[in-house]
Amino acid sequence: MPHTRSTHYLILAFAVFIGFYWQIGSIPLFDLDEGAFTSATREMFLRHDFITPYLNTVPRFDKPILIYWLQAASAMVFGFNEWAFRLPSALASTAWVFMIYRFGQLVLDREKAFYAALIAATALMTTIIGKAAIADAVLMLFMTAAMFAIFRHWQTNQAGYIRWAYVAMALGFLTKGPVAVVIPAAVSLMFYLSTGRGAAWWRAVLDWRGILLFLAVALPWYLLEYAREGQAFIDGFFFKNNVGRFSAPMEGHSAGFWYYPVVTLIALLPYTGLVFRALAGLVADVRGGDWRLRPVMELSPEQALKRFGWLWFGFVLLLFSFSGTKLPHYLNYGLVGLILIMATYFPTIRNRWLHLLPVWGMLLILLVLPVALDLFFDRIRPAYVQAMLADRNQYFGPSWYLVLGVILGLSAVAAFKKSWALPAVLMPVALSFSLVINGQLLPIVDSLQQGPIKAAGLLARDLPGAAVMYRMNTPSFGVYAGKILARHAPEPGDLVLTREVYIHDLDAQVLFARGGVVLLRMR
Repeated sequence: MPHTRSTHYLILAFAVFIGFYWQIGSIPLFDLDEGAFTSATREMFLRHDFITPYLNTVPRFDKPILIYWLQAASAMVFGFNEWAFRLPSALASTAWVFMIYRFGQLVLDREKAFYAALIAATALMTTIIGKAAIADAVLMLFMTAAMFAIFRHWQTNQAGYIRWAYVAMALGFLTKGPVAVVIPAAVSLMFYLSTGRGAAWWRAVLDWRGILLFLAVALPWYLLEYAREGQAFIDGFFFKNNVGRFSAPMEGHSAGFWYYPVVTLIALLPYTGLVFRALAGLVADVRGGDWRLRPVMELSPEQALKRFGWLWFGFVLLLFSFSGTKLPHYLNYGLVGLILIMATYFPTIRNRWLHLLPVWGMLLILLVLPVALDLFFDRIRPAYVQAMLADRNQYFGPSWYLVLGVILGLSAVAAFKKSWALPAVLMPVALSFSLVINGQLLPIVDSLQQGPIKAAGLLARDLPGAAVMYRMNTPSFGVYAGKILARHAPEPGDLVLTREVYIHDLDAQVLFARGGVVLLRMR
């Protein structure tokens, strides 16, 4: 493949479109997170309050304000719809991919920069989270900008990079809170100490211009919110949603230390083989002495970047492995470090089985998924999941098997074409994999899970009465219904969204029923 800049931009633009833009306006909002963020954004307009986010009349202290402002600005232009709510995340992810490409060119070379950006634009988790109407894509943009500025300061000792890092951390702090500062601070400290530049790190931390920029960007909203909400804001945001998430599981999201290593292998599909190649490279580098403490001038840019990347990824992996609350997208905060390391090995990969078997395995699972659901349908529990999957066959038609079969067949032919270099084979395989996940699988999952909730909400929009959820938590219902969801128990005249299995708990008329979800009118 010719590694010209125009070729890279063309391929990356195609990858970005598939991963972050295709169908973002047509698939319903996912609950819980997308529904909660977008409902709080919509409620800002209803309350004429753009300082404190509220979710169904209750202050939502889960995240700071910036993501709500970005979604609100988009909604003002494009309306209250999925496209508008997801657009800030898609734009942030686009900037993130091309920032990786630009940084890679400065530190590595054009070919490796392209591979790093390609991985970021096509990997399983980065594409799913990168377009979601939540805070993570925006946070990833700012955190990555801060980390790149830190590395460039280490390389050049130019003070301007310190200020860029402070501004990026401030914007991240406005997007998701302390994590946007903790990770860059801890990783940079370890990296500077490992290269004998601890004093330079301390001077950078104490840069008064950078500190002032951070305070000027991040502090005003926090002070204003504290002035309005007082201790409730401190307790809700800092103690409950930051300290509390780390110290204990929230909403049942707990797991053991095995969790994030397994998530890493799945999250970086179809590049799982490159993860193992990077780990083998780490072992070889440690044995070869590349990790011994030594002055900066003895490290090549690639050696330094590998060390920086491993410290970045390793710190995030350990930090959230010790966290009480474990969610897969937390790993995103360190994936860029690993992606950059993987890109350094991408041009030289040779083992076709190592790099193609994980892709084939995933595609084969997807290929037999409809048949497996048919065989084991009666054993699926809980009951509402079985009801949700009842209409599955209308989505798994001939095109499902045709696309997967063609991709598997062509990739198998390419794999045995020894004259074709493996990187050249893996690139179209990765693009095809992203197309299957983001163009086929995700819309099907979303239609089965969220389609009935959207349909019920649109029906409720034109009906009188308060809207209530009963024994379920799907705030996107309120977005589609155009209503602030009441927080009381169902009362006569209310519109109630619930699971089909709970119909007999209520004295109500059924207005809508699909996929295990029902909309009721209380008698």
